[in-house]
Amino acid sequence: MSILEVQSGGMEKIGFTKKDIYNFEYYESSLMKNHDVELVTEYFLAEQKNNRSFYFKIEGDSNDRLTRCFWADATSRRAYGFYGDVVVLDTTFNTNRYGLPFAPMLGVNNHGQTIVLACAFLSKETTESFIWMFEEFKKAMPGGEPKMIITDQDAAMARAIFEVFPTTFHRLCIWHITTKFSDKLPRIAYEEYWKDFKETIWEIYNIDEFEEKWHAIVTKSGLTDHPWLSSVFDLRKSWVPAYVKHVFAAGMSTSMCSIDDNG
Repeated sequence: MSILEVQSGGMEKIGFTKKDIYNFEYYESSLMKNHDVELVTEYFLAEQKNNRSFYFKIEGDSNDRLTRCFWADATSRRAYGFYGDVVVLDTTFNTNRYGLPFAPMLGVNNHGQTIVLACAFLSKETTESFIWMFEEFKKAMPGGEPKMIITDQDAAMARAIFEVFPTTFHRLCIWHITTKFSDKLPRIAYEEYWKDFKETIWEIYNIDEFEEKWHAIVTKSGLTDHPWLSSVFDLRKSWVPAYVKHVFAAGMSTSMCSIDDNG
């Protein structure tokens, strides 16, 4: 029994049924669902009215449905001027009602705290979409290109970074790679050799020593022809600490800013 039934003394005294309510909800949502761009634009314009440094860009389809948007507030834009050397991007968040991948662009301040630099919603995770997002980021942020961008292994994003930020070092998220070992390797091999792999990845900072140790583990484990291991080794200059230690990273090595897999 609903609250309405209790307060009214029975469903027959309410004047409408549950189906009427559902129909009304559907009608109201249908009035709004094709006005995404208009509603979001109105909200962002109100924010911009309060602070002219609020930056945003919105695009929609022929039905006025949101396809992508980018925004950065005044605090974030100012923070980038101080802490914009390293930008972390993670598009794995896809839990909103529209199914649009959420792309927060993060940094870290002088206290080691994660800060939000900008945010975007993208309808498609294509090279063209990422180029659009990065171009808007460049327009919004003072101080030029970041020294490093940390992302997961997304080929479309990698191409966009190369085009928009040609001088920026693109580092792959070490967390996304190392957490795949348990899925990609045979169970017995993982249980027996993961500790050796982890120590080699995290504790060796000499390139020659790293490669020698890596090859020794791969040979001993019988995984010399393992395609995934070979692929991540080919990418080693983008994620293994021994190869990326020369680039300032503000203490970050992962696009999951709250996670440190060094343990």
